[in-house]
Amino acid sequence: MIHVFSTKPSSDEFLQNFVETKEHKFYKFEGKGGEKFYDRQWPDFKTIPQGDEVAFQGIIRNTHEIKNYCVDNKIKYYYFDQPYFYMSGYATHDHFNDVFYRVCVNNTQKTFISQAQKYEDRYKEFYKKSPEEITLHDWREKGEHILVIPPSHHTARWYGIDRHKWEKDIVSELKKYTDREIRVRHKFVNNKDWGEKVSMPLKEDLKNCWAMISWHSMCAVEAVMNGIPSFSSPHSPASPVSLQLFNLDSIEEPDMPERKQWLYSLTGAIFTKKEMKSGYAYDFLQDEE
Repeated sequence: MIHVFSTKPSSDEFLQNFVETKEHKFYKFEGKGGEKFYDRQWPDFKTIPQGDEVAFQGIIRNTHEIKNYCVDNKIKYYYFDQPYFYMSGYATHDHFNDVFYRVCVNNTQKTFISQAQKYEDRYKEFYKKSPEEITLHDWREKGEHILVIPPSHHTARWYGIDRHKWEKDIVSELKKYTDREIRVRHKFVNNKDWGEKVSMPLKEDLKNCWAMISWHSMCAVEAVMNGIPSFSSPHSPASPVSLQLFNLDSIEEPDMPERKQWLYSLTGAIFTKKEMKSGYAYDFLQDEE
């Protein structure tokens, strides 16, 4: 059985589709007030039997409690969030006549490279319909600035880090090894915990960018796709093709590894609503842990 934890109507649809062909139990949330975005509870949730599985969406709305329960009790979980490619903000994608969402097994991001042939096959099917977004660009050998993407308030809370200290330490460390401009891009205006998002498109900050430093952000995927070397934490979806944050002394000679299988692998973590509803997405993920 799959135990499904509701968080908000817009994402619940994906969870419901994913488990439609499987035995499942759906837990509705209740808001309890308190801090914004951390007021979700599931009154009917008591315990999950060994051998059962869990599905939930996002790193806010108290889902850390569900994740911790799964980790502590060795329960397999499926994590849902925005897709790596073909993001359309819950609207139908023009080239697929459907909506994509990300599903990762036992993690919030896909941090390893799957090698099976089915990942390349899946990539090629996507490429036929919409190649532009999943085309790799050559590694960039010139650039003027280094782009730092600090973790958001919610990400920092999930991982138990001080985002302001993280940013200060990263910038200080970079200055030891480079004279390039260091540009910091926050998620929200005036570096607030929540609110109006920074309006400048990421692609503008990626112009003439030498390298990106990030924690967990999907911005790193876009950087690597555009040939910009990446330094990240192990929690990043770009970590298999990035140097780690303790490698900043290599900022002037960043790693530029092979990326094709990494790209194929990421396409195996995004699924349409139709693929979820048919059971295809669940079956596809059964060889991932």
